[in-house]
Parts: sequence; C-alpha cells; structure tokens
Amino acid sequence: GAIAVAVGLGSCSLVHAPLPLHTGLYLLNRAGSGVADTATATLVARSSRGKEQRSRNLGLIQSSRAAARIATPLVSGELFRRSCAAPKPWSGTLPYHLCAACMLAAASIPLLLRRSEREAEEATEAQLREGTAAAAR
Repeated sequence: GAIAVAVGLGSCSLVHAPLPLHTGLYLLNRAGSGVADTATATLVARSSRGKEQRSRNLGLIQSSRAAARIATPLVSGELFRRSCAAPKPWSGTLPYHLCAACMLAAASIPLLLRRSEREAEEATEAQLREGTAAAAR
C-alpha cells in the first residue's frame, strides 16, 4: 500500500498528459492509501494487548490523522511555494516527492513488524514443544 502511494504521488506530480495515465496514477495512489490505512489499523489492533490498549491505540491513530490534516496543508503549501521556482517538470512537485519519499521509507515498517511477530510465534511454539516433551518423560 505504501509503495503504491509513493509511486502514485511521485509520478502524478510529473505526469499531466495523457489524462488516462494521470488518472491511473491517481487511482493507484488512492488504492494504495486504502490498503495502507487498513493495514495500519490491523497491525495496531494485532499488536495491542487487551481491549483497552487496542481502543487507546486505535484512538491515537485517529487523533494523529486529524492533527496531520491540520498541519500538513501549512507545510505542503510552503514546500509548494518554494518549489515553484524550480524548472519544469519539477516546478511545484516538492511536497509530492517528499511525501513519496516518506512513504517509501515507511513501507518496510509492516515487514519488520511481521518478522518480529513471526519470531515471537516461533519462540512460543518452541517453548510449548519443550514443555510437551518434558511432560511426556
């Protein structure tokens, strides 16, 4: 999801014609955003211990998204203003490319979380096997 957002945002800011290509890149961005949002909520819910912690963590996600909707237009507007002096096709693309770079950097986080989750599951299974073998003796 994060990689689709990065490709969609980074490319959409550079490709304006033909319109079907631009529309396709925009749709790639939106589809990636939907996948990333769902995956984020799922990862947070799975990694939270207990109902109260899960509720608090999911609430924090919503709060941070709301705060981002307040702050990012200000930052993006300034980045856009500064990048308008750049030569074409880079004129005005800085906020898009910065966001795409952040999404690429964040794309590995779910993979790292899944790997640590898998290692914890394997350790638990090994402990259960050892306990079962010891009880059988």
